[in-house]
Amino acid sequence: MQCIITALKAESDPFIQYLGLKRDKAFNFPYFINNDIGIALIGVGVGRKNIRARIHKFFRSFDDTVIQFINIGVAGGKKNQTRIGQLFLINKIIDDSTNQTYYPDILIDHPLIENSITTVQRGVYDGGGQYDSLVDMEASEIFSVCSKIVPIHNIAIIKLVSDHMETHESEFDHDMISSLLMGKMDKITYFIDKYKLLGRINGPILSKTDMDWITHNKEQYLLTVTQVNQLMNTVKSYRLHNSSISLPEINAKRPMTKVDQKNIFRAIREKLET
Repeated sequence: MQCIITALKAESDPFIQYLGLKRDKAFNFPYFINNDIGIALIGVGVGRKNIRARIHKFFRSFDDTVIQFINIGVAGGKKNQTRIGQLFLINKIIDDSTNQTYYPDILIDHPLIENSITTVQRGVYDGGGQYDSLVDMEASEIFSVCSKIVPIHNIAIIKLVSDHMETHESEFDHDMISSLLMGKMDKITYFIDKYKLLGRINGPILSKTDMDWITHNKEQYLLTVTQVNQLMNTVKSYRLHNSSISLPEINAKRPMTKVDQKNIFRAIREKLET
């Protein structure tokens, strides 16, 4: 079962219409489902307050089923970096209040542009000059909650730029938001269909031997935290396509400079991707 998580009714409506989802009043919050295609949708409202309780209630009702959570909604974008209506798959989530950083596992080929996002507690209406990413109010809490109940390769975050952080939330045009999402529905549902393949894997993708390989190369080649996360995703993708083949041996010399280190890291990833 795939569960789309939205914050606004304007985000939910296009999926309810396009996917033929029907309201199920078993829950006391917005919950829609189409059992024939295995897709549900829950509305959590703006901000963090309802996320944990609603996700857990949904999850408990499908406790014998593999669940994929997909948060789809709008975000603020930098005016000089994004366009209204531009769609992104999130590869890094920063929680503005805790400085916690999360890295979603992106293990499938997809046509979406990747970007990072910062989750804030209050709306940003000054252009967002202090942020180097997209901005929303739900992604970090959704990822934090979901990552404790499903493998992180079964959590995805897709965001559409609705504004450049110059418009107050109360002034948002909900019809405009729904129209922008409906215009991207082909791309979104293409991703959802491909993503479903990962749902068949309900456990760790990497073995202890794989993790030891990553640890060894991290220490040998002085990889940064970001590089280790990137390498982890590359190894997971490799493992999905090569279930019984050992990871390649890396025979590079220990790096002496930052340039050496970056070149070695690039070579390791290229070796896994060929």
